[in-house]
Amino acid sequence: MGVPLTWLLRRQELRLSLVAGRSGLHREVVWAHSIELADPAPWLAGGELVLTTGLRLPTSPGARADYIRRLAKAGVAAVGFGVGLSHDQVPEELAEAAEETGLVLLEVPLPTPFVAVTKAVMERLAEQQYEGVVQASRIQPRMTRAALHGGAQAVVRELAVSTGASVVFLDHEGKARAAHPPGTGIPQADAFTGAHAPDEAASAVSTGPDGVVALQQVRVGPRVHGRLALVADRTLTPVDHLLLGHAASLIALEAEKPLHLRDEQNRVNAMLLRMLLDGTVEAAAALDHLTDAGFPVRDGIRVLALRGGSPRQALQAVGEELAERGLPLFGRVYDGCAAVLLPAGHGITAQTVTDGAQARLRARTWAGLSTVHHLTAGPAALTEALNAASIAHARGSADVVGFESLAGHLLTGVPETRKLLESLAEARLGPLATYDAGNGTDLLASLRTFLEHNGQWEAASTALGVHRHTLRSRVGRVQSLLGADLDSAHVRAELLLALSAWRGCGRV
Repeated sequence: MGVPLTWLLRRQELRLSLVAGRSGLHREVVWAHSIELADPAPWLAGGELVLTTGLRLPTSPGARADYIRRLAKAGVAAVGFGVGLSHDQVPEELAEAAEETGLVLLEVPLPTPFVAVTKAVMERLAEQQYEGVVQASRIQPRMTRAALHGGAQAVVRELAVSTGASVVFLDHEGKARAAHPPGTGIPQADAFTGAHAPDEAASAVSTGPDGVVALQQVRVGPRVHGRLALVADRTLTPVDHLLLGHAASLIALEAEKPLHLRDEQNRVNAMLLRMLLDGTVEAAAALDHLTDAGFPVRDGIRVLALRGGSPRQALQAVGEELAERGLPLFGRVYDGCAAVLLPAGHGITAQTVTDGAQARLRARTWAGLSTVHHLTAGPAALTEALNAASIAHARGSADVVGFESLAGHLLTGVPETRKLLESLAEARLGPLATYDAGNGTDLLASLRTFLEHNGQWEAASTALGVHRHTLRSRVGRVQSLLGADLDSAHVRAELLLALSAWRGCGRV
């Protein structure tokens, strides 16, 4: 935004006249500055109207021409030369150089003070800013109405028409979802370099083959829905940026509507899952809710447990993965683990869900999967999944560990023997869990890893990420607390069975 030079020339009270550089009259002035340095170029940013009386103007014709050339190279909009003080008229050398470079050269008569010219420019800039605010205040309601009736495409169209630019909305994968004029492609510009990086700036402006490109993130909090790009063949104004930001906010709110509803539904589903996995809901009621939610349970259910990182972020990632496959999320956090319900016999696999979630999280997780159960066996499915996830963590396995692959799963699958094993687990492992809770240690995990690696110190310590002497110390503490000899094969077998009935991510 600037003051057109033609507007300044029309101000009769200033009595300015054009001396040279008519081809540059299309330029706009962004600032007026009086300066009498022999070489003011290093202190100029471009777009200025430089006012001078030629007090320090060089005497040689060549040096005077260089003075104009340096100002033209600095990108000034025009030079206003005041006559009647240092010079009776504008030197011919300045006029010739201005004509040569296309730099506008104005004559400022003696009765016109430089401050009057500066004041005229500043007042006009202030008026333009106010006019821009008024213009934006009229456009924004239209844009809001467009969002209510036509969604993202209507907002994009209104923004493009209001700014006279091309606009395209790209989703989080970089695909064009809305554009105006129709057929507008993805612009090529530096603003798109690194646009998918986690630390991508909320907004950026750069130039490319298509012109000036302004890029604005479309986001609500940490959730990014895409980017809105505005492409123009001119310098963008503050009003352009204001409208671009408003449009991005409207599109973000539009994109949030279904997600907000999904979040609310996920909260309801989590409440049902808690009752299902705690065994406090009747199978018929659970079946009705799952069926209404579009969750197939004809072939039974499985529970997938994810350990590692933030369990709530893991639930969100799994939910997005399931949503892409038309499945609702039934998940909640159980003592640091994300537990998710999966339909048995469905096309989607636990490994696919886990891999997709890890790609979204960009963090390491370990997954365990229960065997197939009826709706009435939710607690058993949860225990199996948590157990398997704990085994996956101990092994450092990148693959989902299925409970059916673990030793002892047949015993824990029979209700009578399971009750016996749960009693054994409570008696044997309870002291370790109590000690861990009170001292911030991880003796249970260390014991499991030690037994899973057949008592091999080097392998077990590597899996745990500790020195073997540290593991020896932990195992010694376990033996002291349990009063058991881990060198005995019978003791190890008993503890492995107890661990198979213990909820490996902590007691729910």
